[in-house]
Amino acid sequence: MLKKAKFLKLGKYHVMALILMPIILFGAFLFTVNSLIAQETPVAPGANEGNISDLNKQIDEQRKKIDEIADKITEYNNNISKFRSQAGSLKNQVAILDNQIAKTELDIEGKVEEVKATELEISKVELEIVDNQKSIEDQKKYLSAFIRLLDFYDDKDYLSVLLDNNSFSEFFDQINNIEGIEEDLQKTLNRFQEMVERYNAKKEELSSKRDQLSELLNKLESERDSLANQIGTKQYLIAETSNSEKKYQTLIGNLKQEQLAANNAVAAMENKLRQELEKKGTDEEFNNLAEASLMWPTNSRRKTAYFHDPDYPYRNLFEHSGLDIGVSSGTTVRSAEAGYVAKVAIGTKWYGNYIMIIHNNNLATLYAHLSSVSVKNDQYVTKGQIIGASGSTGFSSGPHLHFEVRSGGIPVDPLNYLP
Repeated sequence: MLKKAKFLKLGKYHVMALILMPIILFGAFLFTVNSLIAQETPVAPGANEGNISDLNKQIDEQRKKIDEIADKITEYNNNISKFRSQAGSLKNQVAILDNQIAKTELDIEGKVEEVKATELEISKVELEIVDNQKSIEDQKKYLSAFIRLLDFYDDKDYLSVLLDNNSFSEFFDQINNIEGIEEDLQKTLNRFQEMVERYNAKKEELSSKRDQLSELLNKLESERDSLANQIGTKQYLIAETSNSEKKYQTLIGNLKQEQLAANNAVAAMENKLRQELEKKGTDEEFNNLAEASLMWPTNSRRKTAYFHDPDYPYRNLFEHSGLDIGVSSGTTVRSAEAGYVAKVAIGTKWYGNYIMIIHNNNLATLYAHLSSVSVKNDQYVTKGQIIGASGSTGFSSGPHLHFEVRSGGIPVDPLNYLP
């Protein structure tokens, strides 16, 4: 009897244990998960938040400086327009040059400030990337713990949960807890994905900022070249006229005639030679040239004056018919495309030493102000062949390459044909 009572007592404890153990285990699971949920808070501010805030303030200050410089540049542009609308006197031309020089100096100052602002923005994005990486790692750890727990209890179906509870009320409470946990897990996964996307976006932004910085530095060099040319133009003007209005008017008259004569001569020469070469048929190399596809004639792509440039110092007198490329004297100049050397001229007043090459597609290219030439009339050149060296001959205010593209004998914008 005593043994039977003892057996019943032990059996009772076993039954209680069997009932309580799943509840205890599941309770431990819920406690662990709830602890994770309690720990899971919105992503904390990054360690570099203070530094990023300081950088934002510095960037704002730089942008204010840039805006102030832009306002001053607008004033000089208005002055230039005013003087250009007046009579073409020496006094007005000097005033235009003075305002252009002052404007270009401000352009340079503005570019320097933009470089500083971009460097600050790069530093800021780099810090944001570091903070994003830290947040991603923290979320990885949290997700790993969460998923391990869910995986451990993944085999528990609704029947098991029901058997582990003493009432339907407890059963439904646990089912709701499990569904809530899955919902929290989904939210965390979504947040993790957002962090990864933000991290990738910041990396792309950093690459873009670095490209922007490189472009700004190139523009800064071009502005400095422009400034040197404008100062050279003013010095040339004063030296040639000795501050005499009469000499200035004579100089301008001669320049206009020279420009018109040079333009007409080049166009007529190209037309005549093209007709003569085409008459020779397929035996002539010119008639077998490939479709014209131009390359840059120098390694440098710094542009110091554009086709019909609004900032061209003598625009109120005549348009700028080509593209000025900023290079030092003696820089190698190459043929932009295979073609026939129609003209090599030395010592002209307008273009100085220049070369004209005619190509297929009714195109021709002209290279002016050269310090030396390496080709001769009536020879063929290949694409990229060295044809001369840059200089400052003819009507030029400083070393550069004046590059023209002509279609049907008429100057067109070279940038529409260059890669």
